[in-house]
Amino acid sequence: MMAGVSFNSVYTQIWRVLLHLAADPYPDVSDLAMKVLNSIAYKTTDDPDDAAGHKGFISAAMQTGFCDWSARYFAQPVMKIPEEHDLESQILKEREWRFLRNARVRRQARRLIQKGITRLDDQIFLNRNPGVPSVVKFHPFTPCVAVADKDSICFWDWEKGEKLDYFHNGNPRYTRVTAMEYLNGQDCSLLLTATDDGAIRVWKNFADLEKNPEMVTAWQGLSDMLPTTRGAGMVVDWEQETGLLMSSGDVRIVRIWDTEREMKVQDIPTGADSCVTSLSCDSHRSLIVAGLGDGSIRIYDRRMALSECRVMTYREHTAWVVKVCLQKHPEGHIVSVSVNGDVRFFDPRMPESVNVLQIVKGLTALDIHPQASLIACGSVNQFTAIYNGEGDLINNIKYYDGFMGQRVGAISCLAFHPHWPHLAVGSNDYYISVYSVEKRVR
Repeated sequence: MMAGVSFNSVYTQIWRVLLHLAADPYPDVSDLAMKVLNSIAYKTTDDPDDAAGHKGFISAAMQTGFCDWSARYFAQPVMKIPEEHDLESQILKEREWRFLRNARVRRQARRLIQKGITRLDDQIFLNRNPGVPSVVKFHPFTPCVAVADKDSICFWDWEKGEKLDYFHNGNPRYTRVTAMEYLNGQDCSLLLTATDDGAIRVWKNFADLEKNPEMVTAWQGLSDMLPTTRGAGMVVDWEQETGLLMSSGDVRIVRIWDTEREMKVQDIPTGADSCVTSLSCDSHRSLIVAGLGDGSIRIYDRRMALSECRVMTYREHTAWVVKVCLQKHPEGHIVSVSVNGDVRFFDPRMPESVNVLQIVKGLTALDIHPQASLIACGSVNQFTAIYNGEGDLINNIKYYDGFMGQRVGAISCLAFHPHWPHLAVGSNDYYISVYSVEKRVR
């Protein structure tokens, strides 16, 4: 097809771009690229001597609604007040209601945490997920928890115990969902999913009884993911204040995306030969902390030049880092945990850890509560352990309530609620459960 064309010619480059777009995670983009490729392939195989097969006019290889959309857009009056600025509009009233709801959730959750947490084992939700949970994520302000399996997302109402939605993420069969984030959780929320092939997809209308889930956008967040025997897939961290998305994984960079401008901002080299297993960022200090598969913790200052942006490297862990968390207050420490169960606290200004705790070994999943002093870890030995910030064991969770003492399966994922002292746990036996503090405390 490309015979007689130089390998580095502009035509070859265009052909490569079309092939790349044909594999784009956003269906509309991949469909348009395939139409162009199929049109070119048809013309190369078409017999020029077959006059009967030719039309009297040339048809377009593809058609879009862009011109029609532009005509409708520019036909709108320019002096009209935007609906979101109209004090009597439904949009503004709904936004005010969400603002008051969010403030109430923060206030009530803060009061509950201030009472003190002595146990976190009251099972307030239990249900069987359609697939084996791989990632779990609480919505920050509604009683909704998203549970991802290999290629689908299920939404549960953990207050009512009902399944709200279930849809396919659209990733290829050989890939899996490895991370999720809620964008604009305080307002009209979007759900971002990341898969181990480097693709990012953003969804709206999820968990909506009146509308079907709709893909807002999708793009290739990371390319050239490195094949490994034990990979981290793709890990992300969302910075709501700036609209920046940090992404990394089985690559040698930390890539920063500006979602408002829809463009890549920066590629920060990790300086390591190992994958990135966890990311945490702080917009006020412009820091990015990465935990790696070789046990190292690396701190990057995104304001500095690429050759100087790695400002600190800690090598105190000797095994895979399961979780790293950069506390969000000005004097916040870095908390990191490895599969060996050693919890280390670092001050970014100091060359060594300031505190070390030892918890259970053989970790498969771990999370650190952003408000309360709690650490939850899942073990290969089929139990979940809850610790306080001093490393003292609060309680273990080994059995489901109401299932005649059925043993919990091997823990595949877990996550704390951003505000409430709630913990969601997914296991290999397909069950998803939510635990809270003692009833008498609530």
